[in-house]
Amino acid sequence: MHSFLQDVRYGVRTLRRSPGFCLAAILTLALGMGANTVMFSVLDSVLLQPLPYKHPDRLVQLYDTNASRQAMQGPVSVYDLLDWQAQSRSFDHLATFEYESMALTGEGDPQRVFGLFVTPDFFNVFEAAPLLGRTFLAADSVPGRDHLAVLSNRAWRRLFNQDANIVGRAITLDDEPYTVIGVMPAEFAFPGAGTQFWCLRAYDLQKLGRRSHGLQAVGRLKPAVTLREAQTEMNTVAERIALEYPETNRGMGVRLVGLQENIVGRFRVRLLVLWGAVVALLVIASANVAGLLLARALSRQKEIAVRIALGGSRGRLIRQFLTESLLLSVAGTGMGLLLAVLAGRALIVASDGAVPRLTGFHLSVKVLAFTAVCGLLTALLFGLAPAFHAVRRNMSLSLKEGGTTSSNVSDRLQLRSFLVSSELALSLVLLVSAGLLLRTLWRLEHVDPGFRTENILSFRISVPPSKYEDQSRRTELYRDMLEKLAAIPGVESVGATNDLPFAGSRSGTSFEIDGQTPPPGQTLHTDYRIVSPDYMRTMGMKMLNGREFNEHDNRESQAVAVLNDALVLRYFGGQDPLGKYIHISGSDVKYQVIGIVGNIKFQELASVTNPELYVCYLQAGPRFYTYVAVHSRVEWSSLTKAVRHTVAEAVPGQPLYDMQAMADRVGYSVSGQRFTSLLLAIFAGLALVLSSIGIYGV
Repeated sequence: MHSFLQDVRYGVRTLRRSPGFCLAAILTLALGMGANTVMFSVLDSVLLQPLPYKHPDRLVQLYDTNASRQAMQGPVSVYDLLDWQAQSRSFDHLATFEYESMALTGEGDPQRVFGLFVTPDFFNVFEAAPLLGRTFLAADSVPGRDHLAVLSNRAWRRLFNQDANIVGRAITLDDEPYTVIGVMPAEFAFPGAGTQFWCLRAYDLQKLGRRSHGLQAVGRLKPAVTLREAQTEMNTVAERIALEYPETNRGMGVRLVGLQENIVGRFRVRLLVLWGAVVALLVIASANVAGLLLARALSRQKEIAVRIALGGSRGRLIRQFLTESLLLSVAGTGMGLLLAVLAGRALIVASDGAVPRLTGFHLSVKVLAFTAVCGLLTALLFGLAPAFHAVRRNMSLSLKEGGTTSSNVSDRLQLRSFLVSSELALSLVLLVSAGLLLRTLWRLEHVDPGFRTENILSFRISVPPSKYEDQSRRTELYRDMLEKLAAIPGVESVGATNDLPFAGSRSGTSFEIDGQTPPPGQTLHTDYRIVSPDYMRTMGMKMLNGREFNEHDNRESQAVAVLNDALVLRYFGGQDPLGKYIHISGSDVKYQVIGIVGNIKFQELASVTNPELYVCYLQAGPRFYTYVAVHSRVEWSSLTKAVRHTVAEAVPGQPLYDMQAMADRVGYSVSGQRFTSLLLAIFAGLALVLSSIGIYGV
């Protein structure tokens, strides 16, 4: 220990005599170690840390699959849940949930709150106990008696001022009373930190058919059951259900996905690629410092020769070199940790929510331990080669005047060439990879979505079912709202739809073509849009044939539909669909095809376009919620105040929400690719800079 402290003291004195060398080496290592620490912390937060629930490895999400539609996974129905509960033996608990937003009134200004409608076993799936009160029971699931709510900890504190007497209190959601029966602890916030409530929903099976899908399902496996065993059993269950209900379940299956894999799985490859880039960056930084140490060791040949001549062993000298390397590594690692803290905060902002669980980014004990090990290995990596290279020379020649032989020169050039070649090779790999990703991103951002994005402001509005149960009343309400919005100065046109592109909502239906019989076991399926007459004009969609909807397409006229080009190509076999009739499942009305509209990108710019069927809301009746698109001659940001005021007058007590420009919605869809490309480009640029500095420094 004493000799080590002597080495440290001597190493500090030696390094202090070369401040320029020390600063260059420490900054180089700080960049490499800081980037490596940040990326490992991201990997730890997103991929390695288990979900914050009890036994998270037993949590799975369940999806319907449909071979005839080539659907790998999709939403489930309440009938699925009941069948799975009755016939499977792999689960302790199963539940469904659906996303919902409601207007909270009676607590100051009306505001929109977000949460889930769930079935009674929901909290049992997560084995989550309430902080106050209780959660749902099976006995609560009775239509008419299911108006119960559990609040998130965040909502309890922010909306209800942490009222200790909140349990048993009535609150008003969408003009209906709900009784608060519990408050969850702060650590439970499934599916995300923005969740404010969980309400019970008792489904009236007499009003729902087996074709009604739209729920998410989650389950907890029994302790001794693996995911593969559960999948095998559920395959058998799905086959049994398909035989029992061939009209609705033929060709349908079940897919099980681990909940953590479901949340972060699609980001694994991207994050591992980025980590590979920072490892390469650290290797380049280490090679830089090794080159500097080599040049410094060569300049100290006479000093080394004198120490050996005075009785110093080569092992003792190697230890001294490694001590100096360790000192540089400790300083570089410390500065790298400071850079990591600053870079981590910037990373969260730059991700813009594109990477799940990144908000949990912090330098944990695991991350600090990993960084310390990396620092030690880095010290050995850039310290050993120069040390061995320095002490293995012919020391008698080093004591002579100009004692650098041709052999010494050759050895030095070989090692330097190896270090320089390694740096340049790694830099080139990173630059090429970053260039390819940036080119892909550029091409993706220039994909034509099939609709205009400039000067379109979009938002969502909902009305309470209890107040607007009558379909005609909803129709009149929305028509009045659209007319008032269209009258705002600067507005060109206004359209409404149940599902807006890149807004996260998507509806589908099965249908039949009049006069055609589908192949056995095959169901015709399409995305289903309920739109206002001016929607397609507002969105700038291209009519390929026929006409779009107008105000005369109402309940007194022939029911009509517009198809997109993808539906025509898939289901009409090259025939002209204009004038033909289609029958939508669950409706007795036959719709006559009056137009064909161009394909649009709906959820991702890189995705294949799905078949889409459009009907007019004046005939089909709007949903309780609708998205509104406002196309203007002026910058959309100048209209937000007028739009909010107009909606507040037209639909009193129901605040609009999710207000965004269409350009921002489309841009956010590629935020994950943009995040990856930007980081890789930054790492590649740093690698090139470090390589250049290293070559110049040597």
